[in-house]
Amino acid sequence: MTPSCPSCQAPFTPGAETCARCGASLLVAPAPGGAEPVCAVHPEWRSVATCPRCGAFACARCLRQGPEGTVCATCLEREPLGPLPWDERAELGMLKAFWRTCFGMLMRPTETLRGVNPDAPVSSSMGFVLLSAIAGFLTTGLVYTALIGVIMGLVPETETSGADPKDVKLWMPLGMAAWTVLMPIFSTGMTLVNAGLDHLVLRMGGVERGFSVTLRAHALSQAPYIVGVIPFVAVYAAPFWAMGLRVFTYRTLHRASWGTALAGALLVPVLSCCLCGGVYGAIVFAALKSTGQV
Repeated sequence: MTPSCPSCQAPFTPGAETCARCGASLLVAPAPGGAEPVCAVHPEWRSVATCPRCGAFACARCLRQGPEGTVCATCLEREPLGPLPWDERAELGMLKAFWRTCFGMLMRPTETLRGVNPDAPVSSSMGFVLLSAIAGFLTTGLVYTALIGVIMGLVPETETSGADPKDVKLWMPLGMAAWTVLMPIFSTGMTLVNAGLDHLVLRMGGVERGFSVTLRAHALSQAPYIVGVIPFVAVYAAPFWAMGLRVFTYRTLHRASWGTALAGALLVPVLSCCLCGGVYGAIVFAALKSTGQV
């Protein structure tokens, strides 16, 4: 949100009381009996902007520059925004910043998100998602690759169903290794798509903040995937943990109601499951009908 001069509509720096372009005062009294919104703190002055945090009307005297843009002085004093450990990765190092952020989101999410900047560049959020996906799938993929290699080495060559035994024993482990490499990339791309769909639901629920806030909240909810350093845990448990955490991150960073946050986090996954289940059921029904079993 960029406030503008009431006289010439030129943008001005929060805190200024005189327009740098036309020289007019930014503190303008409302017209008697007029319908213009007035400042919540100084009702004698006309509002020039709405605070994105609390939604209050504010005059030029009340505006301040916050990390996420222009906010009212009351909000800035009550809750000055600070960075997450992930935002300080240049100073802490990427892995340490990633670990501290994940630990905070898992152990004390309320304290971790209190007072943080809700917005972040898309590249920053996607980097966090990629690291979470690598942590979630790498160890399990390597263990599966090793197990498949050992099992295929123990299978007698006569039990390979007519295929070349050497090809089967080679391609099974290689296929699992390819899954290990490609799954984090695929998961990162799907996170971007899912965040976009969630954002549509959240906007229908009345949130006003942009897609980058939704993506940051969605990315931070991927923190449970760090438990994937323990084989098999993240693949089966982390998605449900992350879904519950996503409700909290959407509510906190978007300042939405619990109902809106629940809809934003759960509506798309539930509809996707219903759609996939319906398609699968239709295929099974068609197959049974074609064989005369229905």
